[in-house]
Amino acid sequence: MVVYRMDLSEEKKDAAVEIALMSPGNVRRRRICGPLLVVTGILLLICAAMLLLIGKADIQSIVFFIVGIAGLLLGLKIKAFQHFVLRKSEHLVDKAFRSGVVEYIFDEDGVHIESQVGSSLCYWDSFVECGSMGQYLYLKRGDNRIILVDKNDLTEAELTELTGLLERHINR
Repeated sequence: MVVYRMDLSEEKKDAAVEIALMSPGNVRRRRICGPLLVVTGILLLICAAMLLLIGKADIQSIVFFIVGIAGLLLGLKIKAFQHFVLRKSEHLVDKAFRSGVVEYIFDEDGVHIESQVGSSLCYWDSFVECGSMGQYLYLKRGDNRIILVDKNDLTEAELTELTGLLERHINR
């Protein structure tokens, strides 16, 4: 059994956002949407320019121009936009994580979460992925909520026991 107590900090929020940005789903969205938005933006700008050149400077050409520029900028800065959205929503971290202080108890049953909000038990089957990013271990549940563990806060024995639990139950 490993007991880990964590205080919420900006550094931990940033780590959760970075982990979410590197998830396969978000990477796939960036690879598809980025180029698609750039191409759409360029096409809309060309349409707006054509409408202006033939003398049809009406509301449609202005809308094409504005939407084309927005699509082009969004396509070029898609990762920054995703980072902004994830940072603002903060739905990717466990609700108990947002309450300030949270205690995780890792054992053979799963992860017991104790916080000011309440307590719960997440069985190992509810986790779909675990990994390491920088100084953090993370566990991702099926609903995309993330549990972060700072490796620097654990002793060597606790870290070994925790990684053993993760290998036995999640990395099957």
